[in-house]
Amino acid sequence: MNEIIESLAAFTIIDWLANVFSIIYISLAVKNRSACFLFGLLASICWAYVSLVQYNLLFDSLLQVYYGLMSIYGLVIWSRRSDSSSGELQITKMTAKEHFIVLLVGLVIGLSLAYAADYYFAFDKTYIDSLTTSFLIIATFLLVKRKLENWIYFIVCDLVYAFYIYPSQGAYLFSIMMIIFTVMAVIGYIKWRKEIQLYVD
Repeated sequence: MNEIIESLAAFTIIDWLANVFSIIYISLAVKNRSACFLFGLLASICWAYVSLVQYNLLFDSLLQVYYGLMSIYGLVIWSRRSDSSSGELQITKMTAKEHFIVLLVGLVIGLSLAYAADYYFAFDKTYIDSLTTSFLIIATFLLVKRKLENWIYFIVCDLVYAFYIYPSQGAYLFSIMMIIFTVMAVIGYIKWRKEIQLYVD
């Protein structure tokens, strides 16, 4: 408990902004609002700085750069009209083949990047950081494409950050934020699943 209080006391304005913008981003994403990507871009800028400068996590910081680029792409994609009656890009489910491809690509990219980084650099938690980053990159792409299962990948990765990566780096408040993100991802999965039923009905 004392560690959490000390971590909270050491929080900078950038730490606070990263968390506030992230909460707004996920809240709007759960509600299918394209404005979520504006806050996602702001959050990714703040998180990239914090991850690299304060916690020495190379791949987590690179992930935030990717988030920023995907936020711009997502804003464009979600703003386009689709064939659905609501005028929004329709939520769809992934096939077993798509899941297999995601798992294969995520593992290959994650392990390859970790091996290269571990050989040339001296960053912390290289393999687990790289693997979670790899799958979060894919999950973000699936979110932009409005694939229901994106939330499942977010849930798993967020839990790894919440209970292993961030605590091991002393980022206890960020761990709490990841738990909050996990809960919001569960809500997102439930809401999106219900929305798919509206398409079917």
